[in-house]
Amino acid sequence: MYYITLDLEWNQAYAQKALAVQRQLSARLRGEVIQIGAVKLDEDMQPCGSYQIIVKPKYFKKLHRHVSELTGITQDQMDLGTPLPEAEVSFRKWCGSDFVFLTWGPDDIPMLKENLHVHGIDGKWLMRSYDLQVIFNRQTAGLNKQRSLEYAMEYFEIPQRLPAHDALNDAYFTALVAAKLDVPEGVRLYDSGKKEHLVDTVIGDADAGDDGYVTIEEMLEDAPVAAPECPQCKTKLAPGGRPLHTKGQRYTFVYTCEKCGDMIMTLKLHRNFNDTWRAKLTLDKATEDKLESYKNGIEKSNIRKKTSRRRRSKKKITQN
Repeated sequence: MYYITLDLEWNQAYAQKALAVQRQLSARLRGEVIQIGAVKLDEDMQPCGSYQIIVKPKYFKKLHRHVSELTGITQDQMDLGTPLPEAEVSFRKWCGSDFVFLTWGPDDIPMLKENLHVHGIDGKWLMRSYDLQVIFNRQTAGLNKQRSLEYAMEYFEIPQRLPAHDALNDAYFTALVAAKLDVPEGVRLYDSGKKEHLVDTVIGDADAGDDGYVTIEEMLEDAPVAAPECPQCKTKLAPGGRPLHTKGQRYTFVYTCEKCGDMIMTLKLHRNFNDTWRAKLTLDKATEDKLESYKNGIEKSNIRKKTSRRRRSKKKITQN
């Protein structure tokens, strides 16, 4: 099996153009891929091949000034690029049949899937992918911090002799970092972590054909959130407290099953292309640490609310 480090560069449209295109397509398209870079590693994590192609966009044809400054790609280079359907065939052939993708961060694979989707191309072959940033954090005690690729290179004392924000160069940098990690073990733990959730789904995904939620309140009142079933015994779960809202549009709920015990539900909210809401929903058995974290969050939230009420009260007295 091969490991393929993948990096993309994509063009961004100005806001009005992007919104008009997404409405026309009835699909999310945050940007159009204009460069694919990849490095193939063997089972000993040694580089054994590379791939690079400039892609000609179909919808966002004017190169954004910021993208050009960041990547060094010019309008002429982009105009002479290969259309995505042809680039996909070429890249897929280069990848072969026995491989997994390694990316730095969670954005590249979803972006490529979005691009393939609007061209009517099946992106299921991209499914076996792993965020090397997560593996790096786990193996270097980085916890959940969003470490940059540059940070990882500095951590391993890897000299950066090539310009960044070039898809092939960044894929090469990712490969150098991968070679310093125990990637097979990282992949094993990554897969086992995915299986830990009792429920792991997305609700309100307009790209998948759902309507999406017009408001957050509508989502919170919908059955999957407000009246979930226990995935183990199929009985209705009882709420164990009010929702905890934290930064990044994240909601945490505690539910109780009489037979199976306490459970923690988390919602991570995102905007759909049509300005409605969707959320990644996970449900897990509640550990003592998770319950303690939830309770601490609720207590801090109550303190903030009381402080806010006192300030408003003092303001009214002063005004009078």
